[in-house]
Amino acid sequence: MARRMALWVVFALVVAVGTAAASTVVGLSVEDQARLSRYVVVGEVVTTRGLDHPRFGIETAVTLRVSEVLKGDVRAGQPLVFHLRGGQVKDVISEALGEATVSPGQRVLVFIEEVEGRLYNVGLSMGVWDVSEDEAGYVRVTRALRDGLQVVGGLEIEHGPLAIEEMSARVRESIRNPRFDHEMLRSAREGR
Repeated sequence: MARRMALWVVFALVVAVGTAAASTVVGLSVEDQARLSRYVVVGEVVTTRGLDHPRFGIETAVTLRVSEVLKGDVRAGQPLVFHLRGGQVKDVISEALGEATVSPGQRVLVFIEEVEGRLYNVGLSMGVWDVSEDEAGYVRVTRALRDGLQVVGGLEIEHGPLAIEEMSARVRESIRNPRFDHEMLRSAREGR
């Protein structure tokens, strides 16, 4: 748990360095995002609801109906609730620049981490992928990066589209090999 918190603190510090015109996240490989995640799931957005959390402020609770589990102890068909930073409560709107946007009926693949007992997508919109099916019936995922997200760290960010089978294989590999690719995350886990 202490290591998990250390990783979150390092990641939060990097995010906090952003400018007023953008949110900043460290660019991570698909595998490192999976290593940080408690869940990696494909699902359909059922509902979105704005809420005002006493500690974290205005957020959006997103309920997914899980259709495929790449990582985690949830089953297909179950609902899973995670939170986006920012949202709307009554007439008050809070925007988190670079955060994902989702709508009921949308199919997404989400990398979800646990932060202080609450579930959030990893790295704002870096952790959300749009799911589509091509004419031949092949399922593909494409990273849903949003305006206002600045990615730092020198890593070439994959946008996709990737076949869902490739994404699944890469998540499985991250489970088999838990050593982080990114030096900053590796150092935080090893306590350096």
